[in-house]
Amino acid sequence: MTTERQPFFPFTVLRFLIGYATYYGANFVFITVGGPLLLLLTFVPRAKAWIMQVVVHHYLAFLSRRWLPVLGIYQIAELPAAIPPQPVVYVANHRGFMDAPLLLGLLPRTGVLVKTHYTRWMLPGILARHFDLVAIDPNSRASVQAALERCRAITAAGRSLLVFPEGTRARTGRLGRFKEVAFRLAVETCTPVAPVVIHSTQPFMAKVPGSVFPRRRNVYRIRLLDLDAVLPDDSSDALADRVYQRMARELKELDRGTVWETL
Repeated sequence: MTTERQPFFPFTVLRFLIGYATYYGANFVFITVGGPLLLLLTFVPRAKAWIMQVVVHHYLAFLSRRWLPVLGIYQIAELPAAIPPQPVVYVANHRGFMDAPLLLGLLPRTGVLVKTHYTRWMLPGILARHFDLVAIDPNSRASVQAALERCRAITAAGRSLLVFPEGTRARTGRLGRFKEVAFRLAVETCTPVAPVVIHSTQPFMAKVPGSVFPRRRNVYRIRLLDLDAVLPDDSSDALADRVYQRMARELKELDRGTVWETL
């Protein structure tokens, strides 16, 4: 465990407050400026979809990889050297709210699967209607089927999809059980799975007390593992288990010497 001297905590809180204010302020600007623009583009859906892809991707890239690191909220020590050129189903572990912004700012032409209740918020609701944000209620068979149809359309159009197969943020360092949706989609469409391990040395915006204002400097590593092709006799369960084992081993290695090892 690190013993480095930490910054004066009130300064840490101030930096985080600036970061949070920036994020929510940018959301407000997006709604007030982007909303009318989207209405103007209603009759040119292809242009609207392209603009949404570009704007959301570049905004999240700037926020997560430039602005927040400049504020000292965290550092990024590792990023993938290359992104798959073909459509894939990205599956990533999920420990904090920064996981999605970090990955969507890194992965171009990529939609994301989220729980339905998030789309009740104004900005996610707009993105669900005008962007490749797919809402799903795991407890509703009709919702799952509708989400799968939307996901198939995304991959058929040559775009990728990001799924957090644990379904919720982890409370411990152990990788949670995977839900089948991502792997069912991959098997049915013969789309390769791209496992992504996202790791932080400290919990941040996680289901862990103290993670809103972590006292120690946080370091992120985003590691893209080799693609897992769908085999001729693969079932969604077999594919999920294979990917789970690979990601669990990688996470266990990254967790060594961090607080996640003891959570």
